[in-house]
Amino acid sequence: MRDRDLRVVALAALRPVPDFSRLRQLHRSSPAQLRRLLRWLDESGLALYLLTQLRDHDALVRVPAAFAEALKYRLAANQARTQAMLDEFTRLVDSFDRNGVRFCALKGFTLTPEFCPAAHLRHQTDFDFLVAPHSLENARRAMRSCGYDQEQMGEPGEVTFATPLRHIPSPDDDIYAIPRHREVDLLTTLRLSTQGVTINMALPNFDDLETKLLHGVSFPALPVAEMFCLQVMHAFRHLLGSWVRVAWLFEIGHFIDRHYGNEDLWRAIIDRTGRDAKTQNAFGLVISVTNVLFPRPLPRALAAWCVQMLPPRIRAWVDHLGLKTALADLDGAKFTLFVHREFVDDRRFWTSYVKDRIFPVGRRSSIGRVATTSIGTKIRLTASQWRHTMHRFVFHAQSMFSLPLEAIRFRHALRSVEKQNRAVAGTPAKVTYTV
Repeated sequence: MRDRDLRVVALAALRPVPDFSRLRQLHRSSPAQLRRLLRWLDESGLALYLLTQLRDHDALVRVPAAFAEALKYRLAANQARTQAMLDEFTRLVDSFDRNGVRFCALKGFTLTPEFCPAAHLRHQTDFDFLVAPHSLENARRAMRSCGYDQEQMGEPGEVTFATPLRHIPSPDDDIYAIPRHREVDLLTTLRLSTQGVTINMALPNFDDLETKLLHGVSFPALPVAEMFCLQVMHAFRHLLGSWVRVAWLFEIGHFIDRHYGNEDLWRAIIDRTGRDAKTQNAFGLVISVTNVLFPRPLPRALAAWCVQMLPPRIRAWVDHLGLKTALADLDGAKFTLFVHREFVDDRRFWTSYVKDRIFPVGRRSSIGRVATTSIGTKIRLTASQWRHTMHRFVFHAQSMFSLPLEAIRFRHALRSVEKQNRAVAGTPAKVTYTV
């Protein structure tokens, strides 16, 4: 059985109305296939959600015993990891308070319980905070007092801080272990500005923030409507960048179920984002992919606003490539090139961007900057960077062969959608087929 098929089995088991009928296929899989499935579940953030789903429905006996034990180990390890990260999060919040920083926490621990029923079911890697622009210098001082150094300026309005990295990251690292290295992103804007796409999101009124309490820790967070908008835009940003963590979509689905009948909330979300077509289509893309993976009824207002009126190219992409993109390994998939153009601000930017995405040249390894003076460690770091570079080279080379074939298939899918539209509308429509 192919790895892709096993991933589909896992997704089916995670649906709101779970389908466990295919879990028996795991018993016919080799130990190597199950290890690869576990790795994908780890990278996608779904491993602990799958364990919870199986337990809640008394279906854990349907999977191989070794597979079930592997999931249980991950849960125990992530509970310890989550507590360690919560302790660090508390230290950062206290430092911001002492330094007079006007801030609120984003993502991470703020997502419980709206997006995630328990914090230890999420695999969290870093911390994100929104800081009032006039408080940025105070925030920098607070970060330095906690042992963090400023690493880089990311997207506009984003500053990254990190503790010294003394360990060379490896694919064999246990991602559920207590982190040896920590990162914090400070944002002064919620505007999405990445890869030629800009979508404006207004800063919240810092007087209207909500106070959340999690395991005895109190901290300011976005109101629920703004939180949902941010999570959708976060998933959209990564989707355009070739890879989206499927757990983020699973959590968006959890939020939709939790608030399905709250019409006032959905109206507030729509009012907050406005009637900008690009924003509506970004929401529609993310919500539609979420519903391909985890089908559920959508709130009528949400569906009418961002899903039902999606342009043909986006609808065709969701139907034909949404699942395939979600099933990709951590390397990602370049299929979003077929829909990315719909959101680009300056079409003159598009040609050079496509060339760079298909085969990027001159990019540095993303392993990070390791703080070390040891000659042996520096040698191992160089070797690791070379392995990473060669791995990415092979990935990009393979993509050059797979993309043209997928472009032909996508063209047929788009024609099919256009044909359906003409049948409904009774009028012809012209389509330009370009990447």
